[in-house]
Amino acid sequence: MERTLRGVVALAEAVVEVGVAPVGLDVPVTGLDVFDRAEPGADPGALVVAVGVDPRSERAVALVRAAGRDRAAAVVFREEGAGPPNRALREAAGEAGAAVLFRRTWADWAQLIGTLRAGLAVAEEAGAANVPLGDLDALAEALAALVGGAVTIESPDSRVLAYSSNNRDVDDIRRSTILGRRVPAERRAAMREDGFLALLRRSPGALHRRADGTAPERAAVAVRAGEEVLGSLWVAPTGCPLPPTVAEALRAAARIAAPHLLHDQARRSGRHELVLEAARALLAGRGSADLLAARTGLPPAEPCAVLAIAPAPAAPGSATPGAGTPLTGGRLARSARAACARRGHPVVAVAVDDGARVLLGGLERDPRHAAARLSRLADALAGELSEESGRPVRIGVGEVRAALDRAAESARTAEQALRALRLGRSPNPPRAARAGELADTVALLTVLDALREQSAPTSDSSVARLVAHAAKPGEEVLLDTLRAYLEHAGDSARAAAALNVPASTFRYRKQKAERLCGVDLDDPDARLLAHLQLRLLALTAAERE
Repeated sequence: MERTLRGVVALAEAVVEVGVAPVGLDVPVTGLDVFDRAEPGADPGALVVAVGVDPRSERAVALVRAAGRDRAAAVVFREEGAGPPNRALREAAGEAGAAVLFRRTWADWAQLIGTLRAGLAVAEEAGAANVPLGDLDALAEALAALVGGAVTIESPDSRVLAYSSNNRDVDDIRRSTILGRRVPAERRAAMREDGFLALLRRSPGALHRRADGTAPERAAVAVRAGEEVLGSLWVAPTGCPLPPTVAEALRAAARIAAPHLLHDQARRSGRHELVLEAARALLAGRGSADLLAARTGLPPAEPCAVLAIAPAPAAPGSATPGAGTPLTGGRLARSARAACARRGHPVVAVAVDDGARVLLGGLERDPRHAAARLSRLADALAGELSEESGRPVRIGVGEVRAALDRAAESARTAEQALRALRLGRSPNPPRAARAGELADTVALLTVLDALREQSAPTSDSSVARLVAHAAKPGEEVLLDTLRAYLEHAGDSARAAAALNVPASTFRYRKQKAERLCGVDLDDPDARLLAHLQLRLLALTAAERE
């Protein structure tokens, strides 16, 4: 497969699709240019990646025309979105003779650019073994004949992607690797300790290791697309030592394998993103349970539930949110998925803006038993994630629902519980809880949401006057004083202790706040209004963090 538009698109089909190709796909591709407004020109034969250009804009049409003048091969835009195809863009492409490609919905620019660059690096080798692109089983058989041994194709994390079928006189380690679909843990540990895996990733050529004690003879080579390691090829002897030409043969085999591994990697990433897309749609109440079940194997007619996971808000005045690495939604989703898998729970975990959502299927049919087990799982999971990240994690536990098509209902209750856990004022909140266990806080947040249109106190209210005064340097403590007094039911001693100030200081600040804002703390209506307004202010500030 040459470096043509057809070859590159075939390798990157999981991240890019053809919109229009007025002169066909058999045009040479010389490289990749990321569009730069300051230097808009393109090299002949280039793929121009139009980052930041709306495909439905006049700028997009102008960019395609300019690409035609520069004799670029194609322009790649982000996905078109809803609506009919952009006629103006396609007409411009026809006039200019430049193809228009579109990034697939699930991919981001980094994924697309990385895949295209890797595809350009390996496109010429794609047909060298006369194996259909991406058929790793056939590739393993072809490479075994080339190198003279039993071949295993592995991912970067030592998982078996494919292997040749010649099992004559193979050793126990290869047999265990194939049966477990991964190199045994003790072998991986031994190769990490002696530096073999690190050397393999760094080495531009093949490594050949003679048999040593319990370690059998092996030859291996990393498979690369440019600087990216796509996986590795391993060769085991079959009845006699490996031939002296095995290292040279493996180098050729790695070049042949690269486009196949790149294609497989992109295809697997695409499948994973399709699963996440289906899960997000179902949890939002607009997706198909049958579609998600088909893509994941989750049983559609059995009970399900959702866990809503997010880091706890940082403590007031803390310099950093936690000692670990940033606690992103992607990290939470990956960790939660792995923890549930260890316990045998079939799940789909998706990252969201505030953390992660975990959909569990196939729960017990007795709803009480299912709910009890779910609560125990959530509490254990919150503990594990908190310890791993160095920051407290909270989990809202959704109500168990009878079938997968009611997952959105469980998600809503899980999110109610999570919000109450994160924004409630309980001094000792649990790590995980159901909405019913936090009913008062959930109800209060509902009331505050109903008051959201009054997000700032009216200008003539007592709290509004105090907020205006507290904006002055050093006066913000007056708001804290009033809030503490109200939250401790008018008990000045407890409120002073909560703020860690002397009782006399607290009384002075309370009297000053009353005098400045005119609030009558003996009036129950004034107390209720002030407390609601202060809670709404605090809630709005917390949700902005």
